[in-house]
Amino acid sequence: MTTTPIIKVREMAYPRLQVPDLDRMEAYLMDFGMVRAERRDRVLYMRGAGTAPYVHVIHEGEAAFPGFAFEAGSHEDLERLAATPGFTPVEALDAPGGGVRTTTVDPIGLTVEVVHGIAPVAERGSLAPRSLNMGEAFQRIGTPQRIRGGPSRIKRFGHLALNVPDPMAALSWYQARFGLIPSDRVNLAPGMPVALFTRCDRGAEPADHHSILFASAMASGGVSGLNHLSWEVCDIDDIHAGREHLAAKGRTHEWGVGRHLLGSQIFDYWRDPWGHIHEHWTDGDQFDAGVPAGDHSIDVGTVSQWGPNMPSTFGRTLPPTAG
Repeated sequence: MTTTPIIKVREMAYPRLQVPDLDRMEAYLMDFGMVRAERRDRVLYMRGAGTAPYVHVIHEGEAAFPGFAFEAGSHEDLERLAATPGFTPVEALDAPGGGVRTTTVDPIGLTVEVVHGIAPVAERGSLAPRSLNMGEAFQRIGTPQRIRGGPSRIKRFGHLALNVPDPMAALSWYQARFGLIPSDRVNLAPGMPVALFTRCDRGAEPADHHSILFASAMASGGVSGLNHLSWEVCDIDDIHAGREHLAAKGRTHEWGVGRHLLGSQIFDYWRDPWGHIHEHWTDGDQFDAGVPAGDHSIDVGTVSQWGPNMPSTFGRTLPPTAG
C-alpha cells in the first residue's frame, strides 16, 4: 500500500563515485563520451553534450559508490524535505552551476541528495536526432548518412540500479520520500519481487521507464550497493560508434549491444578501471503516471529482445583492471 510522498522528484541529476586516481578516471570517461567540466582538489566534475553543467561527480579516495542525486521541481520541495527527520537543512551546492540541496541516507547507507536550481549551460555540439529512412518513413532524401567516429554523444544521466536486501522495502522507503512508482516487477513468486523497475511520478508528463532499478542482492552474493550507472546517448549510431571507440582504447566491455525487454532501451555496458559498470542507452520507454506496473516471472528479468545473454558477472563490482 502506497502513502502520499513528501515530494515527487522530477528526474535523476548525477551519481557520485570515489576512485583512487582521478586522472585515470577522467581518461576513461572521456573515452565514454564526457569532458571535464571542472577539476578541484580531490574532486572531478564531468559533463556530457547536454545542458547539465555536469553529469558525473568523482571523488578521490578508495573505490566506492557513496550516493547520487535527484532533481526536485522547486525550492519549496527542498524545504519540505529539510523539515523532515533525517534530512539536512537546505544548503548551497558548491559545484558548477550552483543550486541548493538537502541530503539524507537511505537504508543501505547511500547518501541521497535532492537538488534544485542548478544553472544549465549551452549544449556542447548538436544533440539533434539524425534523419532516418526506415519502414515507410523516409526523412533523408538526397543526402547521405555520415557518422563521425569517436565517443558517444551523452545527453544526460538517466538511471541507476541498486542491489538491495529487499526490493519492496527499498521502494517503500523511496516512494514515501520521493514519490517513485513501479513500472515493472520481476517476481520470484506472486507478490515476491526480486527486481523492481521504478520511475518518477510526473503525473500526465511522461518519464523514463525507470530512474532506479532495485535488484535483489541475492544475485550479488548478498552485497548491497551499486549495480550500474546509465547515461542516455542520442541514438543507436552513438551506441555503436561509442562502442568502437571504447574498444579501440582497450576499455573493458561487460554486456551488449542488445535491446532490453523491460524498458525497451538499446544498451551497451562497460566497466571503468575499478570495475563499476557504466551504461550507454537509447530509445527507452516513456510512461506517464497512469501506466500500471507490469508483473513478470523471474525468467523474464534478464531477457533481451535481441543481443547477447546477460553475463554472470553483471551487477557486481569487479577488481580493478590494468587499463
